[in-house]
Amino acid sequence: MSQDERRGSMRGSASWWKPLGALGLVGLSLLPAWGATQRPYEGVTLTVITQSPPYIAKPVQMFGPAWERRTGGRINLVTTPFGELYQRIMSGFTLGAGGFDVLIFASAWMGDFAGNRYLLDITERVRADRGLQWDDILPTYQQTVNWGGRLYGLPVDGDVHLVYYRRDVLSNPRHRQEFQRRFGRELRPPQTWVEYREIAEFFQGTDWAGDGRRRYGVLEAFRRGGQAFWFFMSHAAPYVCPPGLKGCLFFDPDTMRPQINNPGFVRALEEWTRLVRLGPPGMINFDSGDVRSQFAAGVAVLAKDWGDTGIVGSTDPKSVVKGRVGTVVLPGSLEVYNYRTRSWTRLSRPNVAPYLAFGGWVCGVAATTRHPSAAYDFCRTLASPQNSYVAVTTSETGFNPFRASHFRNLEGWRRFGFVEPDLSSYLTAIERSLSHPNAQLDLKLPGQARYLDALETQLARAAAGQATPQQALDAAAAEWERITNELGRDRQRRLYRAWLGLPE
Repeated sequence: MSQDERRGSMRGSASWWKPLGALGLVGLSLLPAWGATQRPYEGVTLTVITQSPPYIAKPVQMFGPAWERRTGGRINLVTTPFGELYQRIMSGFTLGAGGFDVLIFASAWMGDFAGNRYLLDITERVRADRGLQWDDILPTYQQTVNWGGRLYGLPVDGDVHLVYYRRDVLSNPRHRQEFQRRFGRELRPPQTWVEYREIAEFFQGTDWAGDGRRRYGVLEAFRRGGQAFWFFMSHAAPYVCPPGLKGCLFFDPDTMRPQINNPGFVRALEEWTRLVRLGPPGMINFDSGDVRSQFAAGVAVLAKDWGDTGIVGSTDPKSVVKGRVGTVVLPGSLEVYNYRTRSWTRLSRPNVAPYLAFGGWVCGVAATTRHPSAAYDFCRTLASPQNSYVAVTTSETGFNPFRASHFRNLEGWRRFGFVEPDLSSYLTAIERSLSHPNAQLDLKLPGQARYLDALETQLARAAAGQATPQQALDAAAAEWERITNELGRDRQRRLYRAWLGLPE
C-alpha cells in the first residue's frame, strides 16, 4: 500500500483465522478447471472500481490486458481519488447507480460492505479454486476478507507498520560512544517506544551525517487526513494490548464503550506528541508520502511507515540511503495497561504488538453483478501467486507482500532494486510482524471511517498543543459513543464481538 490510499482499519488477532475446512467447505468442487473453456467470457464487460492511479489501479492496468486476451472479456476501469472512493462505492450500492462488478477497496470497509450484503459470498469458489493456492496467503490476511465466517473477497495487498533506521548512523563508533555516555545504554535499533524517542532526541538538530548540515531524529505522519490515525494506533498498541486480551484497541466488547481514552492510550499519546518536536520543521503537517520522500533524502535517522518507506529508500534511483536502511518490528513497552483489571503491569521484556495498520486492499465481487464467475476470475487473477508476486515487486503498485511465497523468492526483490543487507532486514521484519502472536488488526466495523475521522480530529488538536492528551482522547471517546448510539449499540456490539471471535 502506498502514499494516499490508506484510510481503513481493522483490529484483532491473527489466531482467529479458520482454515476453509473449518467453514464446512471440504470436498467442494464448484468451479470448472481453469482454462477448460476457451475465451469463456467473450462479450462480457466488467466494470472495476478502485482508487486513481498509479497506486492500486496499476495492477489492474498491468494484468487486465492479459485477462482480456485469455477470456475474451473486457475491463472497464473506473477510478476516483482515495478520499472519495468509499462514498462513491457506497452510493453505488445504496442508490443502485454504480453498476460495478469488481471492487478493489480497503479491507477496513468490509464491515460496511459485507455486513450490508453488498458483496458476493465467494467462500465456495475459493475452496474449489486450487490454482489460487489459498493456503499460501498468510492467515492474518485471510482474516481480512472473512466476515461472519464467510469469505467476501480476496487479499491483494498486505499492510503492517514498521520502523526504519539508518544502519550506518547507529553503528557509527562516535555516535555510539556519545549515546552510551548520555543515556547509559547501547545505541541500537529501538526495542521500546521510549528508546525510539531517546534516539530521536539524541540526533535531533545535529550534524550526524558529518557534512555540515543540520538533520533530524524521526519522521512520522501527524496530519489529519494524512494517516495520523494509524501512526498513533501503532504507537499505542503495546501500551494497551497484553497478549490474548481481545478488545484492547477500540471498544470494550461487553459494553461497546471506547477504549481510546483509558490510561494506556493517554500514555501513548503523551509519548507520540513529544515526537512532533523531534523531526523536521513542519512535520505536524506530514503525511506518509512525506515520511517516505524525506527518509530517502537522508533527512532523519528513524521513520515509521508501511512497507513503502523501505521500498522507496532501497529502490528509488534518487534515494541517498540505499544499502544503509535497516528495518525492525514496531517497538514495544515495558509497561502495559489491562482494561479488564484497570491496572498497569511492569514487564522484564517489552510487550510487542505489531500493528497491521489499514489491513491491506482486497478485491471483492458486487452482489448485484450479472457476471459473478467472470468477476471472481478477474479478482483471482490479481491475487494469484504469480501475478501478486510481480505486483509486490513492481514500483508504484501500492501492493505489499501478503503470501508466504512472496518472502521465499528473492530474485524479484533483487530485480526491484533491493540490495543486501537492506533486503533481508526488510523481509524479516515484515514476516516477524505478521507471524507475531500478539499482532493487532485494524478496526473492521460499520462506521469505521467515521470513528477514524473523529479520532484523527482530536489527535491533530493534541499534536498542535490545543488540548492535552487526556482532553483530546476524552473528546474522541465522546464522539465514538455518539456514533455507536446512532448506528445502534446492540448491533455494533454484536458485529464487534463476532469479529473478535467472541460469543454473543
